[in-house]
Amino acid sequence: MSILLFVATVTVVFFWIWLVEYLWCAFIKHQAPCVASSRNLKRETVRAIRQFYPDVKQIIEIGSGHGGLSRYVARCTNANVIGVENMPFAAMISKIGDWFCWARSKTIWADAFDYLDKTDKKFDVAIAYLGPRLTPKLTKHKNKIKVLITMDFEIGELVPVRIIDLKRGSVTYNNKKYPHKLFVYEF
Repeated sequence: MSILLFVATVTVVFFWIWLVEYLWCAFIKHQAPCVASSRNLKRETVRAIRQFYPDVKQIIEIGSGHGGLSRYVARCTNANVIGVENMPFAAMISKIGDWFCWARSKTIWADAFDYLDKTDKKFDVAIAYLGPRLTPKLTKHKNKIKVLITMDFEIGELVPVRIIDLKRGSVTYNNKKYPHKLFVYEF
């Protein structure tokens, strides 16, 4: 009985932490809340990387959330993947996931834009699922990124080299529906 009570307490505590972080993210910071990318978005992202950029070595996922996409990309490509997440609970979950995954994936708890400002690293591919307000800010860092793949949200002032339409599914952000697409930009 005490084990059941412990598990129930831990579950409730984790739920409340997740809820507070979700609300903070969405309503205070006005960024896309931590929502897992769909299985189809993950598959298509890996397919695009393997088809168009098979020799990549360094990938960064900006706004990596719980790290599922970072670890999946690392398992399916020959690249090292750094996931950068600014929400502490999501970053902690992702770091725990990294411990149990044999892929070349590492999570960093930091603001992705600050991280890109301060790092000397250059990335072959950057993946972002940030929302329509933050995604365009990535163009400031195109000197550190060769290829940028954005999920569902395009950068209005840039023309992508390719758009991969998943033809099903969508995400809703600020009461607007965005069909699942990948926008690929080369810098």
